[in-house]
Order: sequence, then structure tokens, then C-alpha cells
Amino acid sequence: MERPFAVIRSRAQDRRAQVQHSIRSLARFRWLLIPLIVLALFPFSATPTHASAQLWLPTPPGERWKIIQGYGCGTHNSWDRYAFDLVSADGKTYGAPARAAAEGTVFVWEGKSGTIIIRHADNLFTQYTHLATATVRPGDVVRRGDVIGTVGDRGTKGNPHLHFHAFMASGAWASNRKTIPLSFAEGYDFAPGNGCSQHQNEVVVAGERAMASVAGVQFSSEAQGGRWYNHDVTVAFGGTALARGWSAGWTSEPNGDAPAQTADAVGQVQLAAAGQGLHTLHVRGWDQNGQQTVATFGPIGYDVTAPVANETAEPQIITANTADAVVRWNAAQDAASGVAGYRVYLGADANGTSEWFVPAPETLAPALAPGSYTLRVQPIDFAGNIGAWTTVGQVVAQ
Repeated sequence: MERPFAVIRSRAQDRRAQVQHSIRSLARFRWLLIPLIVLALFPFSATPTHASAQLWLPTPPGERWKIIQGYGCGTHNSWDRYAFDLVSADGKTYGAPARAAAEGTVFVWEGKSGTIIIRHADNLFTQYTHLATATVRPGDVVRRGDVIGTVGDRGTKGNPHLHFHAFMASGAWASNRKTIPLSFAEGYDFAPGNGCSQHQNEVVVAGERAMASVAGVQFSSEAQGGRWYNHDVTVAFGGTALARGWSAGWTSEPNGDAPAQTADAVGQVQLAAAGQGLHTLHVRGWDQNGQQTVATFGPIGYDVTAPVANETAEPQIITANTADAVVRWNAAQDAASGVAGYRVYLGADANGTSEWFVPAPETLAPALAPGSYTLRVQPIDFAGNIGAWTTVGQVVAQ
């Protein structure tokens, strides 16, 4: 039988003394733990060098923002060399909304520098610094485009701007960090080059959603590209390119033989009709002259199935070192959008629950008095579906 979780013990007494204070604090304020405390304590595998997740600009949609400091210069000359400092080119920078560049789980909020870090799929993280305020806290699941805070000047008083970069890391505490060159779904690809502050003074404009802009076809929907939904949404469409009729399909372009619907038919489809998964809507229109135009909307995801924790018939009992133990369990399963993280309970109540949230199936245990403790988890997916609380094991502290 596969062990549902394991406990990794520190071998060095001096390390134990260094983190003892932080561990005790974690018992009271678990979500405030900054992963940098334990970066040196738990080695992990080699860091990937690229991201598979698609990023969008973190600035307000439709606004022009300028890069005032680019790659490889000034404060962007260490592990975060592929970073941008951004300011509004036309309006007010301070107080402007900062948006999540991709769906994920809030990993860190650090008030002194105004830094939010979001964990995404495939070991990708994005960092937003100098924020004046944060509208999220660690453990929150965010979707692409969600406002996570407002731009400010924390750590750089009098010089409001948004510092943004993306990095790859590994393990529960984001070890072995390495920034990656930035590219965005709006069509911007910022390749690294030579010289100081590469791409400085370039202007970027954030998009609204992942859809092709085609003359003569307009879309309307609450849905935004790259997001997952756990409820049905309507995508409406119309325009001069559909004057004689239209055909629509979720998985591929409709054929061009003839319109499936006449021009007087209401142009709208339901996401639920596509079934669970990530989908792109294809609309083929015939205009007054019979000319055909194809436009797309998406991708958008539909997921109404809650994730399921990996339960075992007979939870194992494992002795935990109470000083600095990492507790692991088997990853939950999800049908479509993927597991965003877990609420965790570790205590004496066999049916206990808590708001303690971690993004990976492992966590640093708080200081425990001698005794037996129940480990329970509740998985949450990226569409916002919440699984059942499940007991995954027992921990005996000595």
C-alpha cells in the first residue's frame, strides 16, 4: 500500500533552533508564513527553465502602461533579472488596479514591500511588488484578470510603479527560484538581449479576454478567456458578418456549406452544452454578399465536479518530530480545472476542520505537544469547487 503521507525530519540541531520561533508562530498565523524561512532547509529537484501557462498583462485592460525599467539593470540584475517596472502612460499610477496574470493560488502577501506572489500550474509563480493595498490573502484562489490589489510605492516611497516578474521554482516553499523572460497573451514577446534595462520605454496594453478580434463579429459574455467556471455562462454574438446567417461549434470550426441558423436567430450558446473541459467557441458567419468570416471566443473552462481527496482505508500512524517536520499526503484528483490547493486540519478532533490553506499536498507542521493527531484535508479546484473533508492519516508526536 502506498503511504498517504510522509514526515521528513531535520538532521541538524542548529537548523532546528533557527526555525523554532517561526514554527511556533505558524501555529497561530499559518497563512502568514513566508516560504523564504525554509528555503535552505529542504532541498528539491532541479528548477525548470520555462513556463507552459499563458500569462496576461497585470495592468488595467485597455490602458497604456510604459516599462520604466527593464531586464538586466539596476534592481533587476540578480535572480529576478527578467522583471519590468510599469507605470501608467496616460493616467494615474498610484491606486490603479493590479490584476492576476493567470489563474492560481495566492502564495505570499508581504506588507513591507507590498508583494503578492501567486502560484500557478507547472511550478510557475508571478510576483507583484510595491502594491499600496492587497484585496487577497494567502490561500485565496484567483482567476486570470482578478484584481489582487492596487499599485503603490511601498519600498520605493515617492516612486509609485508596479514591479512584475515570473519565475519557476520547486517544492512546497518555492525553492531554486529562477526568473523567465516574459511573454503575454496580448501578443507581446519580450526576448532577452544585451545591454542595461532591455525593453525600457516600450508601451503595452492589456487585453480583456482571449478571443480573436474579427471585423464584423462582436461577442458579449460574463466569461473571460483563460478562466474556469463552475456554473453555466452564456456567450452571445452578432454583427454585420452574420447578416445572412451563422453556424457555431465549441470544438472546431463549423463547415462552410451553409448557415445552420438564419440571421434572425438569436446568436448565443451555453458553455454547459460543451461539457466539462477547456473550450474555444468558433462562429462562422455569412454576410449580405455571402462572404464567410470565422471568429473565436475563448478558451473558457467548465468544471462542476469537486476534487476528491486520496483517501486510504486504514490511515497509517507515523511518528512526527515536533521541531521541524514536513507532512505530506497523496495529491487529490480533479476532473477538469485541476487542484488549486487544500484546507488542512491537524488536531485532536476526528471530524475537525480549519481555514489553514496550502497550495501543494504538503505542509510544515506546527509545533505539537506529545500526543496523537488527526490529519484531514479538503481539496479546492481552480473553478472554485470544494471537495469533502477527508481524513488522510494520523500523526503521533513524541
